[in-house]
Amino acid sequence: MSRRVAFFIALIAFALIGAAAVPWTFRENGLSSALSNHMKERYGLDLTVEGRSVFAVLPIPRVKFENVTIRFPNQALTAEGGTLRGEIRVLPLLLGRVELSDFELSDSKITASAQALQDVKWTEVFQSRSRALHARRLILNSSSIHWSDLKDADLDIAELVIRWVGENEPLTVYGNGLWRDARVVIEEASVHPDRLASGDISPVELTIAAPTARLSLKGEAQLGPNPSMTGEGSIKATSVRDFTRWSGVKLPFGSLIQAFSVQGDFSMDRRRLSWPSAAVALGRDTLEGTMAVRFDTERPIITGTLAADDLNLANFFAPFAQTRTSSGSWSEEDLDLAHVTGSDLDLRLSAASARLGRLRVEDMAASVLVRPGEIEASIGRAGFHDGSLKGRLSLTTVGGQTEFKSQGTFSGVEIGPFLSNVGEPRWITGRAQGQFAFEGKGRNPIEVVQQAQGRSSITVRKGELVGIALGDALKRVEKHPLLASLNWKGGRTPFQEAQAQIVIQDGVGEVTEGKLTSTDVVAELKGQVLMVDRTLNLKAEVSAAGTEPPPAIAFDINGGWDNISVMPDARSLIERSGAAKALLPARVAPNEQGPQAIAQ
Repeated sequence: MSRRVAFFIALIAFALIGAAAVPWTFRENGLSSALSNHMKERYGLDLTVEGRSVFAVLPIPRVKFENVTIRFPNQALTAEGGTLRGEIRVLPLLLGRVELSDFELSDSKITASAQALQDVKWTEVFQSRSRALHARRLILNSSSIHWSDLKDADLDIAELVIRWVGENEPLTVYGNGLWRDARVVIEEASVHPDRLASGDISPVELTIAAPTARLSLKGEAQLGPNPSMTGEGSIKATSVRDFTRWSGVKLPFGSLIQAFSVQGDFSMDRRRLSWPSAAVALGRDTLEGTMAVRFDTERPIITGTLAADDLNLANFFAPFAQTRTSSGSWSEEDLDLAHVTGSDLDLRLSAASARLGRLRVEDMAASVLVRPGEIEASIGRAGFHDGSLKGRLSLTTVGGQTEFKSQGTFSGVEIGPFLSNVGEPRWITGRAQGQFAFEGKGRNPIEVVQQAQGRSSITVRKGELVGIALGDALKRVEKHPLLASLNWKGGRTPFQEAQAQIVIQDGVGEVTEGKLTSTDVVAELKGQVLMVDRTLNLKAEVSAAGTEPPPAIAFDINGGWDNISVMPDARSLIERSGAAKALLPARVAPNEQGPQAIAQ
């Protein structure tokens, strides 16, 4: 062969290689029509190309179509605009057919219908996929999904890769995108669609991470009349409060809970998700037991039976602290249960030790019920300062108002340590027992208190009054009445029994019975507890044991609940003084007052 012929052959070869390497651009051609027919026949998708079509042979045969529209049957999915790229299978191309081994759709706007997707017969789709050669990979880039029948569920996809090589291989998914301005990452997802389509069991793995939560599960799934899944998984939230705000998922007490997680073996079907043996973390506390979520009701119902060694329930009592302002008065902000009653809850709790605000109880058994606009919490039993405690509390929204009810009983409680734990002076000791019932209704805490009704009683036995020796005070009154007010504080007063009963009507508590008895003195208490103003207006009358009235000395108990003032009554001391008694005006009974006195 001459050099000239070899040169021309080489030149032709380079030209052919160059032509193959350079993409060819078509405005109107049969390439897009051939691919549209292939998409309709193989996948049931309608493909329309309104922009340019680009074809290239090297390094691998590939095509690009601009401004495409892809429609899934029954308007389940519609992708408009964007660019479709794909790799062409060589063997079908040599036979005159256009088949893609990979799809990549970018810069597209996708509209989807959740209901229409549910109505798709996926079993038939996957069975068809296992019988024919399909694309191995679908990639979505820089695209958005708008749900026509879901609220606030739109998604901006940065990258999503769906890969399925073929039969007996798992379908895998990974990618990330923005949902409600937060990045959600699918770290791992895999399933065998062909096994699900044939009714067999398929291994399933899924890990999804978001800024405030993480879901991870590994198990087995099966389709059929009652699709089900079993395996091991975990749900973790660094802050349930932030998660509910971001996701819009309504959870009971969601605004009050910080870190939360549940993990263990699970089973799931259309009606129920359950953990027969779960480890639950609530903040720094660890609980164990069973949990479940029911889906076959109007609202999801979360149920559980959990036990812990130590449990801190302070966050759940935070709203009660907000019923008062920083100045100590009752708040006028409207009460709203909607943000803590997002879904139904039926929970049983037990703890060897539990903290409820400033209170600590031992061996507690409690329950919590949450329904729309209603919360009910009860303590069936609890050890409380060497005694026992049980009670019930409920909050219910009725006609735009919140109805508050509480009742309880306690027995054998050491009252001195109790006062210290709640931050009050330890002014009395002894074992206390009693009961209480309280209810009120209003739009805000102050209205609830203004309309409060109830009754309470307490009896303390074998205790002491700390800070005052009533026996010594009586002796000083007998000798020097006017000086008794100067040095009445100090010492202790042992007593056999102290009791009080209070009846509450429209926010005012009337002391219907109050008495203290000891070997030396007898004291009677009367007056009012003003709940709206959070003040006391009481008088204690003290006499020596075995004597008849009038009392030897009286004490005025006044001031706010957080700053109580106890002072001897000046008039009772002056009346005990012979020299000073003449200076007092004479007591005149109301029915003995004449017209002139009334006028004055």
